[in-house]
Amino acid sequence: MEKETKSEFIAELPMGAQKILQSMDFPVKRNEIIAQAKKSGALPDILRELGLLPDKQYNNAEEVAKELHMIYMGVPS
Repeated sequence: MEKETKSEFIAELPMGAQKILQSMDFPVKRNEIIAQAKKSGALPDILRELGLLPDKQYNNAEEVAKELHMIYMGVPS
């Protein structure tokens, strides 16, 4: 079974989400990510998905990307 690397999680995100994460100064909380997304004019779909992130502190873009990957793909059983 092939294992995904953290950078692959970021590469799989929509370009809009990638740009938002690149503009962030980590660590950040979910509400800061959403605020930055709104400032940058993110699409409603991206804002909705960011709103589904667990409300916690994220130390880097890879942590956010991994959480978004689980939102998009579902948690494996």
